[in-house]
Amino acid sequence: MTPAIAATAPRRTRTGAVSMLAVAMAGWGTIGIFARGADASPLTVAAWRCVFAIGALTVLCLIVRGFTRSRFTRRNVAFTLLGGVALVANWVLLFAAYDTTTITITTVSYHAEPFFLVAIGALITRRRPSLRVIAWLAVAFAGLLLATRFIRLDGFAVDEGTLLGASFGTGAGLLYAVMTLLAKYTDGIHPQVMTLMQCMLGAVVLLPFADALDWSGTGWRWIAAMGVIHTGLLYWFLYAAARRLSTVTLGAMAFVNPAVGILTDILLTGTIPTVEQLIGIALIVAATLTITLRGDEEEAAGMDRQEGGRTGLGLGSSGRG
Repeated sequence: MTPAIAATAPRRTRTGAVSMLAVAMAGWGTIGIFARGADASPLTVAAWRCVFAIGALTVLCLIVRGFTRSRFTRRNVAFTLLGGVALVANWVLLFAAYDTTTITITTVSYHAEPFFLVAIGALITRRRPSLRVIAWLAVAFAGLLLATRFIRLDGFAVDEGTLLGASFGTGAGLLYAVMTLLAKYTDGIHPQVMTLMQCMLGAVVLLPFADALDWSGTGWRWIAAMGVIHTGLLYWFLYAAARRLSTVTLGAMAFVNPAVGILTDILLTGTIPTVEQLIGIALIVAATLTITLRGDEEEAAGMDRQEGGRTGLGLGSSGRG
């Protein structure tokens, strides 16, 4: 293989991973609408989401031969189950936040998670991200505050009861960061099999506390869609991409989620975006593209090598997708 071809292979792999992650984040930008449509308690939504996801993932695992392509070592299984606990708890807290406060407050508080992700990743690798990366993440978060109109040009917009909902959202974001890092270091289990194992764990833990579904209504259809699309498909994309990207890139791409969520809300309600929202979305796009496309390729590569080697967790950049 010539040096030119050898150099383009990792670049193509990274581009494909970024694309998969972008699709996952964009898809999750619609989760608030589905959660409201489900019209059920947070525990019920999370539990039945697991059930519907199990059916879809079982079929997908058989189609792609995920079971035979996986290596079930003690470490891999332990990391997967720990990630499952974080994942399910993240869902419960996130849906509780949607149920307690506004989508805006939930979105802002939840998306402290890119900072959790980068901070925990830096602790693991013992390598601090550059000031440029931190600055661009701050720009993206500032854009989030403007796009959600949490901060307006005429001041702040905080509703009563915000503290509890924001606490739920922040806790969910922290758990998401933990779950993503565990997935990053779980090399050997196929991403779809990993998600299936975690959903089985979630169903066993949560179903005894969940309400029965009302099959005569439409709420169960929203939950089923979350199970098949937002879980079965998009978590496959996330876990496959997480093994190929640095924590910096994973953190930056997370801001695609709220940007799409805000745009979806604007399109569905027919409202005209405000100046704050347009500025905020522009800042999110600029920061995300700067970190993921302009660079950090050298830094990301260095972080990936340290994250896979120095920690002794055996992560390979060619993790099974």
